Amino acid sequence: MHDPGQLWNKVEAGEKRKDAQLAREFILAVPKELSAEAQFQTALDWAKKELVASGMITEISLHHSKTGKNPHVHVLCTMRKLDGENFSAKKPREWNDVKLLLHQRESWADAVNAALEKAGRPERVDHRSLKDRGIDQIPQPKIGKEATAMKRKGILSDPGRFKAVREVKMMNEVKAMMRAVLKRGEVAQVGMGDTWWEKSITFMSRIREQAATVVKNSWRKLVDNSRQKDGPEIEM
Repeated sequence: MHDPGQLWNKVEAGEKRKDAQLAREFILAVPKELSAEAQFQTALDWAKKELVASGMITEISLHHSKTGKNPHVHVLCTMRKLDGENFSAKKPREWNDVKLLLHQRESWADAVNAALEKAGRPERVDHRSLKDRGIDQIPQPKIGKEATAMKRKGILSDPGRFKAVREVKMMNEVKAMMRAVLKRGEVAQVGMGDTWWEKSITFMSRIREQAATVVKNSWRKLVDNSRQKDGPEIEM
């Protein structure tokens, strides 16, 4: 059980169906404000308390991206308990309970906040959704490693995931402005205008710049495609 290679080979050998689920994975976001040692220890203590104590066997890996912006921990868990020298004949049904997952999310947030407090950091995390926290915003979609890799390697200069995040950010800005207009009749913004009208000019300027960028990129793609097909060149 202490050798990852032997562990997962044993797990796979113990399943009869070809489509059997071999493991469950937890991906835990850890605060970049904590040291690597504190990040790993927080995840280790949590896994022992919430997973190992119930009978799961876990493998824990701490991952740091090159940018340092997205530290996270992967926790792989067995789907069966140990029964003597082998795994149990039946998979524990209680491990699939949605209420258990909600508890695990909350307990992880508590563990992270305790680690931040111990480190003397003021930051805190909240496992609840924006709706449950009473925040009227659209959740931002996850960019993901695939879109990030495509942009980094130059495969796509502006992947769809990045566009989706910018769109959601803009919509949240609009929602905030509209709430202020409905409440006070104007939007006060230090450094960007004192009224809704001044604010709207700044906002529309940003919209115009983004629209111009989209048009230019679309035109370049049209020209490149035309040249690749040996068609008539388009004057720019």
